[in-house]
Amino acid sequence: MKIRLLPQAQEDLDAIDDPLLGRVLHRIEILREFPELGAPMQGPFVGWRSTVVELFRVLYRIEPNGTLLVAYVRDCRRRPV
Repeated sequence: MKIRLLPQAQEDLDAIDDPLLGRVLHRIEILREFPELGAPMQGPFVGWRSTVVELFRVLYRIEPNGTLLVAYVRDCRRRPV
């Protein structure tokens, strides 16, 4: 399965310090093999899934072409946007 990061997700990853970055990237790689690992979202995020790694929530969905689209990697300590 191909992984595509939206620009916001790439910016979020660039802002994470090691060793947490390695853990987040590892989880994204696991999602390649097990895309339904994350919990389905509700409300305005129906169709998206999320998984939490330490302090970070990865929001993603599986595109019709089979691509894993990562929208953002949000620090859970931040206020929701």
